[in-house]
Amino acid sequence: IPLSFMIGLIATNAIGYSLNMLSLLGALIALGMLVDEAIVVAENIYRHLEEGKSRKEAAIVGASEMFPAVLTATLTTIFAFLPLLLISGEMGVFIKILPIMISILLVSSLFEAFYFLPLHSYDFLRLRKEGHLTHSIWEYLYTRYEKVLHVVLKKPAISLLIMLVSIFGATGYFIQKSKFQLFPDFDVTQIYITGKVNINNDLYNTEEMVTTLEKELLKNLDPEEFSSVTSVIGMRLDAKSHAELGENLFHIFIDLHERKPDNFFNQYINPLLSLEYNATVLKRARTALAITKDVKAYLAPYIEEEKDGVRIFEELNIDVPGTGVVAHDIEILLSGKEDAKLVEGIEYLSENMRKIEGIEDVANDAEKGEKELKLKVNSYGQLLGFNETILNQELRSYYLKGEYSKMFNESGLVRIKMEGSLKDSITSIENFSLHVPNTNRTILLSEVCDFIYTQAYVAINKEDSKKIRSVFASMDNEKITASEAMKKIEPSLEKLREEGFFVTIKGEQQENEKTQREMMQAALMALVLIFITLVWLFDSLLQTFIIISTMPLVILGVYVGHDIMSLNMTMTGLIGVVGLMGVVVNDGLIMVSFIKKATDVEELVKLAKTRLRPILLTSITTVLGLSTLIFFASGQAKILQPMAVSLGFGILWATVLNLVYVPLLYQFMNNVKAKFSKKSS
Repeated sequence: IPLSFMIGLIATNAIGYSLNMLSLLGALIALGMLVDEAIVVAENIYRHLEEGKSRKEAAIVGASEMFPAVLTATLTTIFAFLPLLLISGEMGVFIKILPIMISILLVSSLFEAFYFLPLHSYDFLRLRKEGHLTHSIWEYLYTRYEKVLHVVLKKPAISLLIMLVSIFGATGYFIQKSKFQLFPDFDVTQIYITGKVNINNDLYNTEEMVTTLEKELLKNLDPEEFSSVTSVIGMRLDAKSHAELGENLFHIFIDLHERKPDNFFNQYINPLLSLEYNATVLKRARTALAITKDVKAYLAPYIEEEKDGVRIFEELNIDVPGTGVVAHDIEILLSGKEDAKLVEGIEYLSENMRKIEGIEDVANDAEKGEKELKLKVNSYGQLLGFNETILNQELRSYYLKGEYSKMFNESGLVRIKMEGSLKDSITSIENFSLHVPNTNRTILLSEVCDFIYTQAYVAINKEDSKKIRSVFASMDNEKITASEAMKKIEPSLEKLREEGFFVTIKGEQQENEKTQREMMQAALMALVLIFITLVWLFDSLLQTFIIISTMPLVILGVYVGHDIMSLNMTMTGLIGVVGLMGVVVNDGLIMVSFIKKATDVEELVKLAKTRLRPILLTSITTVLGLSTLIFFASGQAKILQPMAVSLGFGILWATVLNLVYVPLLYQFMNNVKAKFSKKSS
C-alpha cells in the first residue's frame, strides 16, 4: 500500500492534479482494491509452497501463473472507472479526479504485485503448521463450501432457475422501493437566510429591516448551537455561490458550532487518531437541517408581514448550503407568450407548487423594478404646440444629470455638467411650469400631459432568443425527491402546455436525467471494454458470458446496501455501480481461469475450492477499506458515502455470486454444450 501510494502521488502530481477532498476520497475507495492483486499473487505462491515446491520455484510459478488473470482483473477495474471521464459539464469536472486517481493507484499496485511481491515472498513466506488456528479456520471453510457446491451442482438447472428468479424478483422489489436524488444530504456548519425587500428601498432601509431579523434570531437561537450571526446588505449568494448585487438584497450567515460526535468512529477512534482533535469546540447536538426548521419557525411571522398593504420581505429563503452542480433543486422555465401572460403563468405555477408538501422557498424571476413615469402629450398640449422633443429639452436640465457644454481655460479642457436638485422629488413634477412655444406664457406640465405611472420588471431573460420567465424552489429531501416533486407538478404543467406555454424543466430533475443518461453510456462503454478484455484473456465467448452475466445480478447487493443504510440512490451511488462492474468480474475471472480445467463435477469442486481463499480475502480487504466511508462518513465525506455503499455491499454480494453462481452456471452451460454436441454427432 505505501509503495502504491508513493507511485500514485508522484504520477498525480506529474499530470497536474493536487491533493483535495475528492482525490483523497478516490484514494480511500482504491485502498481496499490495492491489495487485491497482491493477495491473489501471494496466495497462489503460498498454495504452491503447500504443494511442496521450493520457495524460488513457488515464487516464479505462482506469480507467472496469475499474471494474465491479475492483469486482466486490473484492466477491467480501470476500464470500469475510466468511462466516467465521458460525463460532461460541471458534473464531469466534479468527478473526473476519481477515475484518474483510482486508475493510477491500481496500475501502481499491479507493478508492485509482480515486481516486488515475488521477491518479498521468496524472502519471507513460510508455511503455517497444520495445527495453527488459521489453518483450522480455512479447513472448516473449505469443508462448508464443498458441501454447498455439491448441493447446488447436484441439479444445476433447478438450482440456477431458483437463484435467478429469486435475485431478479428481489432486485425489482428494492429498485421499486428506492428513490433517486442527485446528491446526498450532509451536515454543514452554516445556515443561509437570503431575501429581498421592495426594490425602491436603499441600503439603509434594507439594513433596518434585516436588523429585525437578526434580533429575532439572536433572541431564539441556542448559544450551544451557533457561534455568530453575520449579515451582508446589498448582496446575496445563490445556490452555486454566485453573488447577486442590489441595494434591496441581503444575505444572513448563521455560523454553527462543530457537531458533537454522532457515531462510534467519531466518538472513540477519531480522538485517538486526529492530532487536531479538540472536544471543547464540539458543542452542537443537532444537525443543521434540524436547526433550519426552527429558524423557519422563528421567522415565519415576518414572511407575510406587511406595511401599507405591501409585503416587507418580497422573498425570504432559509436553507443550508448544499453541494452539487445545480443552482436550484427545481427550476421550471416558461416561454411562448408575451411577458404579461408569462408572469400569469409563473404565478399560477408558483401557487400550485407551494401547496405540495416538501417543496419550499418557491420564488420566480418576475421581479418588479422601480416605478416609472411616462409623459404623454394630450390633445390640449398638442394644440399649444407641445411634443416629446420640447418636453425633453425642458425637463432634461431639471431632472437629469448630464454634460451640457465644454470650454478651455488656462488649465485645459473644462466640462460643464449640471444635475437637477429636484430629481428625487416626484411631487415637484406635478407643479412644474413650461414655456408655451412661441409665446411668453407658462403653463403647468400636468395640464398639457397625461401622467402614466408604470412598473416594469428588473430584468428581461431570454434563452435561444425567446423571452422566458422562471420558477425556482428547493426541496426537503426527507419528504420528497426531485422526481416525485415533478410528478406532482406535472398536472399544472400540462394545463400550461394546453394554454400554449412552452415548458422547460431544469434544476435537479434535468441534471438527474442527464446524469442517469450519461451514466448508462459510461456503463455501456465499460461493458464493451471489459468484454473485449475478457475475450482476449479466455479466447472464449462462453467463458466471457459466464463472467459478464454476474453484472446485472450484482445490482441486488447495491440496492440492499442502500436500503440497510437508509440512503437514496444518488449520482455518486451510480458512479459506484459503474465502478462495481469492473470490480465484480475480478474474482469471477480468477474463478473461471481455474475451473475451466475441470473435466467433471468433482474436479470442478476441487478447483473451485482453491479459489475460496483469494476470493474471500480480496473481498474482505476491499470492503474493510471502504468500511470507514460506508459506516462512519461525516461532513462532506457523505457526498461519496453512496459510492462506497454501492461498491462495498455490491462486492459482498458478488463474492457469493462468484463462489456459487459462477461454478453453477459453468457446470450448467457445459452440460448444455455436451448435450448439444451429442445430438449433433
